[in-house]
Amino acid sequence: MKILDLGCGTNKVENAIGMDNVSLPEVDIVHDLLDFPYPLEKKSIDTIYLRHVIEHFNNKNINLIIDECQRIIKENGNLIITVPHVFSISAFTDVTHKSFYTFGSGNHWDKNYSKSYYKDFNSKLILTNTESKVTWFNWKKYRLKPLDKFLSSVMKRKIDKALLNNSNPSLADRIVKRYSFQFVEIKWIYKKQTI
Repeated sequence: MKILDLGCGTNKVENAIGMDNVSLPEVDIVHDLLDFPYPLEKKSIDTIYLRHVIEHFNNKNINLIIDECQRIIKENGNLIITVPHVFSISAFTDVTHKSFYTFGSGNHWDKNYSKSYYKDFNSKLILTNTESKVTWFNWKKYRLKPLDKFLSSVMKRKIDKALLNNSNPSLADRIVKRYSFQFVEIKWIYKKQTI
């Protein structure tokens, strides 16, 4: 199984090929994400990760990157995207962030989304799952870390349950907005549809 971690930096997914625009120990291919095409064969990768990458680009460039991912993902392969939630403090900690997301934002790249007629690219992806990761307080002191981990896991379960509530699609976002979370990560998992 071939895995590609785009924008991996110093934290590459295990057993993945790492690609970034800077030569670092974890980077296997030094290449700018906005330089198309990538030096990879069409339909050659099973899974691509974009972990905390797309928020550093504007929407036009994000669509170009995702379009290139569609080119190199095998049929029935996966694209996994993670971003910080707009209502978590960490979304604004990095001043290089150019775009911000709610849980529902991932629908934009789903070919079956009801408002897909607004897309300016041809999606071959189907959103199969949306998940969260929560760090509520990010306490560093030894005695407080376990409490933070416990409270964060309670809120993660609450948010993930809200994500399953189809009759109230913004409930998970409103939960995040209500509390001052240090970090809420959104994870979207897409499958490339067989043509």
